[in-house]
This record gives sequence, structure tokens and C-alpha cells, in this order.
Amino acid sequence: MNYRTTCPECASVFLLGADQLDAAQGWVQCSVCGAAFDAYPSLLMEDGSPLPPPVEPTPIEAPAQAEAAPAESEPEETFAAEVAESIPAQASPETAAADEAGSEITPRGIAQREAPTDLPSIILIDPDIPVPEDLGPLPEIQAAPAYPAKRAVPVPAPAATPAARIEYATPMPGTVRIRVSPRRIKPWIWAAASTLLLLLLLAQISFFLRDALVSRMPQTRPAFEQACAVLGCTLSLPQNLALLQIVGSDLQTESSSRLKLTLTLGNRASHVQAWPVLVLTLNDQRNRPLARRSFAPSEYLGDSRRIADGIPPRSEQALSLPLSVRNLAPMGFDLQLTY
Repeated sequence: MNYRTTCPECASVFLLGADQLDAAQGWVQCSVCGAAFDAYPSLLMEDGSPLPPPVEPTPIEAPAQAEAAPAESEPEETFAAEVAESIPAQASPETAAADEAGSEITPRGIAQREAPTDLPSIILIDPDIPVPEDLGPLPEIQAAPAYPAKRAVPVPAPAATPAARIEYATPMPGTVRIRVSPRRIKPWIWAAASTLLLLLLLAQISFFLRDALVSRMPQTRPAFEQACAVLGCTLSLPQNLALLQIVGSDLQTESSSRLKLTLTLGNRASHVQAWPVLVLTLNDQRNRPLARRSFAPSEYLGDSRRIADGIPPRSEQALSLPLSVRNLAPMGFDLQLTY
């Protein structure tokens, strides 16, 4: 017959046999939590129903006095035989011999067994032996490798703005605090420096662009001439082709190899201008260029003083330039002015 018992520590349910309970006197050890407990308080039937009430033994009447002597040994032998039949495997040879001889019944404790129990989860223990606290190493369970899951990016919570705290250092007694005021440049110093830089810039422009300035503003020429006399620089005459004009020109043939160019150059400006460069082009009868030649003022004037003085304002100057040619029979010409 099998019984059901429950561990009071972890509530694990086990099935026990009647021979196991009798052999261990009802003391068992849980195979789940290792607690030792008495199985009788929680003992139930195999189907979970409570145990049937115990049957009261029937009293046996004592035999007659005459049969007392031979009958005294019969109950003892019968009781010993019944005990030997109930626990033939559990009782040791010494215990069986003591039972047959009419000795006292097997004491409480662990009954030695020759064959192990059929239930491996039941460990029979002696209730008088203390249970060790160290139950041994726990079983290691290797978990299956899990695939890495996508990590959710945590949304940072808005950080609270820390309250600003300003602490002023308390000066030690006996110390002298010196306040240094920031240095501020006075406005008139800024104005003077700016004016000085502006004048320096104008002076550089006037020095390096003096010829262009004199050409555009001839009334400033006397001032520039005085400045150049002090600084040792030279000042060229204004050069404005728009105010120069060829009033008349003619090319005359004096011989097969000599030509003569005559022209009248007019200055329409109200100031002196530099003498220009003459560019003469000889053409054939189809007005195609045969030869081209440029003549500097020193070639068609020959007077260095006149060249330095320039063309007088609002005047016309007659010029004559002899030419020598070889193997050329020009039928026309073109005259241009340049600087």
C-alpha cells in the first residue's frame, strides 16, 4: 500500500510505501529542499483521501491455568514469527534471533536494510542525527545562448536646471582689497589716431598715384611739383588722349625712297599735356597695311626742352617728319596717337 505525504517546508508531495514508513519510523527527508520531517502528520492515502480510522484490537481471554505453561511460549513464538514475516528484509540476523528468543521489540531509529528503496527521491534518516546546514553545491544550469536583442535607446529625462548659487568670498581680517578699474582710452586719442592713419593713407596714395592725380586734376600740379622738389621725385605731364586732336595731316613723296609727313597737333585741354607717340601705317591701293612705325616725341621733335615743357594748353602745333622707305609704294596712310 502507498501513501501520500507533503513536505512542510517546500510543500512537495511524495508517495511512500508502507514498508518504507515502518522501516524509518515515519521520518523522511525531502529530496527538493533537504528538510527532514515526520510523515505521519501529513500522511494521506494514495488518492488524497484521509487515512481510515484505526481498528481497535479484540481482547483475548486468558486460557485456563492448567494450560498456562504450554501456552506461554506459543504467543511469544507466534508474535516473533509475525514480526519476522512483516520485516524479513529489514531486520538483521541478530534482531531476528532476539525476536525468536523472545527478546524485546526492535528499538526506535533506522532499521538497516539490505536492498535500497524503489523511490530514489526518498532518503531515510535518523531523527536523532543533526542535519548539516551545508547542502552542497547547487546544480549549474546552462541557459541556451540568446540572440542579442536590439537595445532600446533610453530617452533622457529633461535635466532639472540647477539653481544658481553665488557665494562671495569673505575677506580675511587684516586684508586690504584693491579695486583695479579697467583702463579706458579717451575718445580724443581714438580721433587723433584715426586722423593720423587717414593722413598717412592719403600721403601714400598721392605719392604712388601722383601722375594720375595730376592728369585728372591739373590744378594740383604746382603743389605736387613742390612736394616732389622736397622728396626728390619726378612728376610727369598729364596724358589725356581725349583732349588731343590731329587737326590735319599729309604724306608727301619727295623721291622714290623719301617721304615727308606733315601734321598739325592740337591740345584742347586747359593745361599742359605730354607729347604723344605717333603711330604711322602705310597702306596700298586696297587700303591694306604695308608697313607700320611708331615715333616717339624725341624722334619728331628733337628739342628736349620743348619735350619737357609739353604741349601748351589750347594750342595747335605744326609738326614735320621726314621718312625713308625701301621698295615701298604707299598709296595711303593712317595716323594714330597714343602714350
